[in-house]
Amino acid sequence: MSSSTTHIWRRIGYATSFLVVAGVAAYVSYGHIAEVAALGHQPPLLAKLMPLSVDGLMLIATLAMAEDKAANRQPRGWARFSFWFGAAISTAANIAATAVHYGDPLSIVVAAFAPIALLLAIEIVARPGKPKDASVAPVVVEQTVKMEQAPDTMAELESPTLEEAPVSPAPASFSERHERRLRRGK
Repeated sequence: MSSSTTHIWRRIGYATSFLVVAGVAAYVSYGHIAEVAALGHQPPLLAKLMPLSVDGLMLIATLAMAEDKAANRQPRGWARFSFWFGAAISTAANIAATAVHYGDPLSIVVAAFAPIALLLAIEIVARPGKPKDASVAPVVVEQTVKMEQAPDTMAELESPTLEEAPVSPAPASFSERHERRLRRGK
């Protein structure tokens, strides 16, 4: 199998797995969020629409992070925050709806699983892995090139002006010291 075919199958696997996790999380969370909204004395229509706003926020945030990743940018801070906020609301609603009826720890953990699984799936897809070895990563070296302006007249071209550079008292090399000794006759 060629590497492009392998890449396509891997992408299909990612997409299928993600849709399964997201679909289960949306299904589970919809009922719990609607129930919590009803318990919070919201009108029946609003209680049924509330889960769509939470899941919609998470979907918009996911799409924004995917867009940023495709453009080789860091994910937007608001997108990451919005996704985490939606996941927290969904998890809290799942826990609250279950705690009201059952209250046992096992029911609460099971209720919290779906939105947490979705959160983890998004983070896995959104963040690339790190290189195995830092020495393998390409090194980018920036160079600065100073462009000088061409002379305007022929006179400037024939008689260049030299700028004086500061002289540091650097130690003389062996050959320079040897030449001075020869001139002094030593």
